Amino acid sequence: MIRAHLDAKGFDDVVIRPLSGYPAASTSVDTPLVQAMLGVLNKYGAPARVSPWLGGSAPFYQFTRTLGLPFVFGGLGYGTGAHGPDEFMLIHPAQGVKAAGLADIEKSYVDILHALSEVR
Repeated sequence: MIRAHLDAKGFDDVVIRPLSGYPAASTSVDTPLVQAMLGVLNKYGAPARVSPWLGGSAPFYQFTRTLGLPFVFGGLGYGTGAHGPDEFMLIHPAQGVKAAGLADIEKSYVDILHALSEVR
């Protein structure tokens, strides 16, 4: 699409040369890991947002393809965009703030591990 756009605008002399990259990673929503994460988010009243594909770059494929493990990305912190200035964790949220504090974030990771330990 970039090549077609450049050509259409008369920039056919511009060379596109990929410098690096790696494969995408994906994990089925039906895996025990994803189900555990969804259950924990529900437990803490955090709305789950399941996205089959996310923009960005991180070598998550090392888990899914190289090691053959499921991978899930998320948690109880706050943020509305990848690495935006509004992405943070609160130690102690103020009264009425709908975000988890650090203690609940830590407990949620234990809850995920506990949920996975019960999978047979």
